[in-house]
Amino acid sequence: MIIPNLSHEVVVAKVDKLVSDILNPKNRISIQQISYRLNLYYQPMTLLYNNELKYTNSIEWFIGSCYLVCGNCYPHEVFWDEAMAESFLNALNFYQYEYATDKADFAFQEQRNSQSLMEYMSYYLEKYARVLIVRVDLKLKVEFAHLVDTEIFQGFMNQLMVKIQRDREKEKKRKNGKLANASKGCFEDLRGYAWAIEQGIETGGLHCHLVLIYNGDKRQKDWFLGDTVGKRWVEITEGLGWYYNGNTSKRKARYRRRGKLGIGMIDRDKPLEVNNAINAALYLARPNKYEQRLKSWPLNMRSFGRGTLPNS
Repeated sequence: MIIPNLSHEVVVAKVDKLVSDILNPKNRISIQQISYRLNLYYQPMTLLYNNELKYTNSIEWFIGSCYLVCGNCYPHEVFWDEAMAESFLNALNFYQYEYATDKADFAFQEQRNSQSLMEYMSYYLEKYARVLIVRVDLKLKVEFAHLVDTEIFQGFMNQLMVKIQRDREKEKKRKNGKLANASKGCFEDLRGYAWAIEQGIETGGLHCHLVLIYNGDKRQKDWFLGDTVGKRWVEITEGLGWYYNGNTSKRKARYRRRGKLGIGMIDRDKPLEVNNAINAALYLARPNKYEQRLKSWPLNMRSFGRGTLPNS
């Protein structure tokens, strides 16, 4: 059985979820459910598997366990009854230890990313009297998500980085008096940025969490900046994307009531604001987001990154 419009990203997300449901000792899944999901996703996974991509261990474990059961049978010839599903389960369970290790390795890498991001944020929060922090989530419309794989998404991100660089060049020209009458680009006066690409657990949809750090003496109106950056994303994706602006008045008011507001204008001399700003940025690198990691990616793709600190 093949579900129409079942994209590569959806399939790898579903397969990863199946593997996790089986190997996670906290979960309980019946053999009937395993059989049903194997019949849905085994054939698409084998047909869509791309040797030019890097896959998570969970996908490789799935492929290897299926091969032990099915051998060289053509995918369309395979029907996963309960007996075959039981054989698959026994084969996959050999990876119980590797699954625990894989989760620990992910958590360790996220902790390293968190440390790097904390140092990066602290640099700007100490250097400038005020910084303006903008949080935008860059997403794909549900109806178009199956059209965008990791390679295409990476292309969108590359275009975003180009726009950041172009606005920085405009800023230099403006300082030199060569661009006096031109309106400011949304990335001018940007001092730092960080991003994390994730993948939905159920839908497989790709999205990016973006943190932007502006010089607070040069830029205000954080909601406007977030909205403008989001619109740039929609332009880059040619209408396939949408965005969530984290700097709305309603959202900030909710965090302010809880004493956790860490976006918008942050004053260096207010320790609570500074601490909240760091914590808000650290959402990009959380060890408990294992199931939201990328399941496949081009060899040269990174799922986390930040700008470089100035030499001086």
